[in-house]
Amino acid sequence: MGKGAALAFRFGHNIARLCPPTRVSATWFERRAEARNAPTRSRHRASAFGHPTIFVRTKERVAAFAIAIIIISPATAQDFRGKDINLYVGSGAGGPYDAYARLVGRHIGKHLPGNPSVVVQNMPGASGRRLINYMINVAPKDGSAIATIQRGVPFEPLMGEGQFDVGRIAWLGNANNETNVCMAWHASQVRSIEDVRTRGMVVGSSGPASTDSIYPNVLNALHGTKFKVVEGYKSATETHIAMERGEVDGRCGISFDTLQSLNADWLRDKKVRMLVQIGLDKLPELTGVPSVFDLSASEEERQIWALWAAPLKMGRPFFAPPGMAAERVDLLRRAFDATMADPELRADAGRMNLAVEPSTGEQVATLLRQIYATPKTVVEKAAAASKGR
Repeated sequence: MGKGAALAFRFGHNIARLCPPTRVSATWFERRAEARNAPTRSRHRASAFGHPTIFVRTKERVAAFAIAIIIISPATAQDFRGKDINLYVGSGAGGPYDAYARLVGRHIGKHLPGNPSVVVQNMPGASGRRLINYMINVAPKDGSAIATIQRGVPFEPLMGEGQFDVGRIAWLGNANNETNVCMAWHASQVRSIEDVRTRGMVVGSSGPASTDSIYPNVLNALHGTKFKVVEGYKSATETHIAMERGEVDGRCGISFDTLQSLNADWLRDKKVRMLVQIGLDKLPELTGVPSVFDLSASEEERQIWALWAAPLKMGRPFFAPPGMAAERVDLLRRAFDATMADPELRADAGRMNLAVEPSTGEQVATLLRQIYATPKTVVEKAAAASKGR
């Protein structure tokens, strides 16, 4: 974590400790899984018996234990054989969330008992709010419906934008830790963040809930930049076409990983200029590009940016509906962990130029609890800043 981000989290916990090391190897995950699963198996044994066994003879204890395993083993009780799992995406086809959903969908079935088929379905609308409402109020709670959604949506209730309880949602994990950037098209007169302060910059966005709107508004409110946000583009592709046509100068809210995977030619041919990076960690690939924490002159500004940068730690979150049985949630979480560590998924991601830096469902839930503990005054100022006030 960068120095600025570390200072920003003096009011709370260190988020860097919540996620695995960056660019983590599958070997690390195997060791991590072994360490984590040992107590889990112990808890299963306790719940299996449900009563003291201290007075039972050794042979009888072993027999009872074997019978209990047969009766309640997750591979037996939680079998998905012959069923389809629907994996919903809160955005349209072709974007980064869709790409990660299809990557996970191709591999997670083999890590679930019964090896179910996984069907990816797109449910765009209202920057992910349509999908979160469906998952909370309509989706079945038997594990047959899981989803991935825009990373900012889980933080909306904190900002007064949503009415759902993120603590009740079954977070399965996150596929990538990300850093976002503001970038200008090469034909634009904007060459640095200082130019945005003096001459201004027009950027495109899908709507007010998008980071393409939030980040430039916060930069305007805290640092005196002059971003003008044009909303209404239906997808990142439309925004990029507008940028190439000169309708807008650029974007302020695209993931650098996405840029590397889907628009590598822009970087290679120097068609875009990086102006500022947004994230808890500075990327070594962006040497010389300032972080928003570098621009922050006060502790309060660093706290506000820490609040807005935190969602990037759960860049591609996956979840299941609230109200599911704890055993089913644990089953899905362990399947997600195994999927993220799967060498075949890693190879597949490499072919797709998708970065994989996962965190577990427990880590995502912990991150959300800590961010929701942010002082109310900071939250209010962060929410106002996101609207350019």
